[in-house]
Amino acid sequence: MSPSALVGRRHQVDHLLSDAARARSEGARTVLLCGDAGIGKSRLLEEYLERTPLRHRALGACLELGAEGIAFAPFTALLRQLVREGGPLPAAGSELGRLLPGQVADPAGRAGSGDHDRARLFEAVLTFLEERAEPDGLSLVVEDLHWADASTRDLLVFLLRNLGSAPVHLVVSVRSDDLHRAHPLRRALPELERLPRVTRLDLAPLDREAVAAQAAALSGSVPDSDALELLLERSGGNPLFVESFLAAPDGGVPDGPRELLMRRVEPLTATTRKVLGLASVAGDRVDHALLAEVAEASGVGEDDLDEALREAVDARVLGATDTGYVFRHALLAEAVKGDLLPGQRVRAHRRYATALEAGVPGPAGTEAVVQLAHHAYSAHDHPRALTAAWEAARYARAASAHPERLALLERVLELWELLPDPSGLIGRTHGELLLTVCGAAQVAGDHRRAVEHAGEALADLDPAAEPELVARLLVTRGLSYKELGRIEALDDLRAAAALVPDDHPERAVVSATTAAVLMLRGSDAGAERFARAAIDQARASGDRASEADALVTLGSLLHHTGSEEALELLREGVRIARERGYVQVEMRGLNNLGSNHSSRFEYEEWRASSEEALARSAELGLARSQGSWLVNGLVSALMNLGRLDEARERLHASAVGRDLAGARRQSVVAQLAALEGDWETSRRALEEFARLLPRETATWVEYMPPYYTRVLLLLFGPGEHWVEAARTVLEGEREIGMLSRVRFSAGGLSMMAMAVWRLRRRAGEGDREVAEELAAALRSALERDDWPTSPEGALNRHASLGFLEEDSARALEHWERALPLAERALGLNRGHCLFGAFWAAHDGGDSARARDLLRRAEAGLAEFDVYTVRVLVEEMRAALGSGPSAVPPAGLTPREVEVLVEVAKGASNREVGEALFISAKTVSVHLSNAMGKLGAANRTAAVARGRELGLV
Repeated sequence: MSPSALVGRRHQVDHLLSDAARARSEGARTVLLCGDAGIGKSRLLEEYLERTPLRHRALGACLELGAEGIAFAPFTALLRQLVREGGPLPAAGSELGRLLPGQVADPAGRAGSGDHDRARLFEAVLTFLEERAEPDGLSLVVEDLHWADASTRDLLVFLLRNLGSAPVHLVVSVRSDDLHRAHPLRRALPELERLPRVTRLDLAPLDREAVAAQAAALSGSVPDSDALELLLERSGGNPLFVESFLAAPDGGVPDGPRELLMRRVEPLTATTRKVLGLASVAGDRVDHALLAEVAEASGVGEDDLDEALREAVDARVLGATDTGYVFRHALLAEAVKGDLLPGQRVRAHRRYATALEAGVPGPAGTEAVVQLAHHAYSAHDHPRALTAAWEAARYARAASAHPERLALLERVLELWELLPDPSGLIGRTHGELLLTVCGAAQVAGDHRRAVEHAGEALADLDPAAEPELVARLLVTRGLSYKELGRIEALDDLRAAAALVPDDHPERAVVSATTAAVLMLRGSDAGAERFARAAIDQARASGDRASEADALVTLGSLLHHTGSEEALELLREGVRIARERGYVQVEMRGLNNLGSNHSSRFEYEEWRASSEEALARSAELGLARSQGSWLVNGLVSALMNLGRLDEARERLHASAVGRDLAGARRQSVVAQLAALEGDWETSRRALEEFARLLPRETATWVEYMPPYYTRVLLLLFGPGEHWVEAARTVLEGEREIGMLSRVRFSAGGLSMMAMAVWRLRRRAGEGDREVAEELAAALRSALERDDWPTSPEGALNRHASLGFLEEDSARALEHWERALPLAERALGLNRGHCLFGAFWAAHDGGDSARARDLLRRAEAGLAEFDVYTVRVLVEEMRAALGSGPSAVPPAGLTPREVEVLVEVAKGASNREVGEALFISAKTVSVHLSNAMGKLGAANRTAAVARGRELGLV
């Protein structure tokens, strides 16, 4: 039997193989293979790849190089293997050129400097793997995720969320004992495990029987009982340790794992040990040509090197690859390197740096420059380390490896203080370097780091001596403050404006950014002034990027007017952004164009605009990476059109992460479920939103929709939680300005006013006090000068005043102003206006008018039949006693009774839905609500209880 025979892992191999077979028939699946170092993960994966039922296979490993890690290293290796085995070479200009240097030309004119470049790269990798997987499947292995760079982790997560139906089986190994408290995977692993079609497989130590089998395979005979017990006790069932103990059985008990592993090395010749030491300085693998250069510089000739390598391979310390050598286990490499004296390590690093700088055959491009940066730093060669890190950061930028670029630039900053003239090495002053670092931090999404670096630069610079650089740093810090939701953004932008004259090229950027900050803070007048100034300044200086940005901001600002000017500004901003390739501005413009249509009750135009934005994101190669938040806009449009089934389908069809985009998705899920009366789903979605986006990490604008949905749940959910609804609104005002930010909150204010109306009518203990506190806050918002004048704003103002007015005649006057606008609206906008007008007429004794309003509300259900609207209609029916369904027993709604009647006929949820012209999902919601009200554990018990009440 071979020394590498696999023992004790039959169940795990079968698990991987069966999971791979499922991937071919059911779509992509992932296994997280976790276990301690030496437990046998690599050997298990080797067996899996040999026996996989899928046609294509590839393996890539993460490399341990610290801060200078080679971004996307395992995926570069995977892609190269798939191309080499006969896969189609990506076309020239493909985004994959960033990961396959030398095989695909790097996309012309793309520097990889923004989120959209990174998104396009991720989509390109996804598409390549999907195409390669057809028709007979693809097995991919990523080893040593615990060493992965941030970009590799991000790409992996993107693939897990988007591979979908592609027959791809992905197995990822993780050294679980290496995950210290601060390790980025410590928190990420549980998140990955929650993803659909992701499972975790933990490798436990070998049991007694398996250790005996491994010993027999290695030594040719099974040890006796006492020896086996001792071997099991000493090794802990770790296969690597078992092998190391057997390699030198008479060597006594080692002091620790390193001494144990070094037993395999100690019997080798001095030259072999020296070569192994040199190899270990490169990590767990090394290219032959590079090692040969380093060995020669260390006094080991070519023939001696070949003999040493042959001995190391025969002793199973090294394994040979196509281009070099790999330690049999990373722990071996660590043990050998740890056995070197400090001076030996430094000299080896220096020789590696020299060889790499000379252009030794083997590593090239990104890999060469990153390795050079690593070795020069480890050799304390500060000048060479600084220039190499600077060059490596350039490569990282081109590859859209934003976190790695930031780490490398911060390494340059670290080395800066150790050199007499660092500016001469990279052609940058310290302030210019810090500006570059700030930009890198922003692109990487680390705005707090950007603020810190900008502050360091500004503390050392004289605005009088370098006004332009100071202004650019202030703008950069202001942008990060803006993203963090901090008021300091305005201070920085004002200071920047004071440093540059009106005709300066930077002035348009300052004004455009200031406009965006003021808009988010609700300072519309100031925002409009700066946006218009930015447009003029940008046109004068030819700054088309700032012009497009300011046009979109101004169009978004005028959203509250519902004017044609707002639409034209947005369209012009989108046009310029599209022509010039300003993707982020274009996407923002398209999204806000849809919102502008919504303020005019142009829901079909809103839907069309959202569809256009999604189509454009697909055209740009961003549909699956950044299209998820655009789906939210489309779903909102469909909800307002009453097309809830379609809205739900679009939500479920699009993948989304567990980050800001995932939180926004949960907010939309919560609102959709609330409209349908699915309270539990809505509550769970709100809880998940708060978990993904804690309040202390989010801006107020992100929390506005969830607050609105919470109020909706309390107003329409089971029980009369109206006091809690009112207090939630007041809490929202204190926390995020829920009422006073009228440009954002006006659309939901009338629903909040309904809470006042309900509390006054109930007039229970404490109701009046809370109602009047909320009424005062609402009136303060309604009286603001910047109240929106759009159709949506006008409707909600009159509707709010209608609910707040206690005199029925005066209330009806407000409703009469609201109703013509409500005819253009759908859903709750129309439903609550008809409801409010109905009660004003009813309380005023105008029963004919009340019946007419009820008729119109019932007619509206034909085009917008959702739970929340139906509740209002049922209340109106009950007030007039119209029909036997007006007041069903047990608190049931008429729709719930209708569902119960159909269920009693033996119909399935789908059949009930077809009979009542609603979806099966909506049937399930109504049936669950009915069961809860009837105290029934199942549908049979609910039908029985319904018969007792004479309902079925």
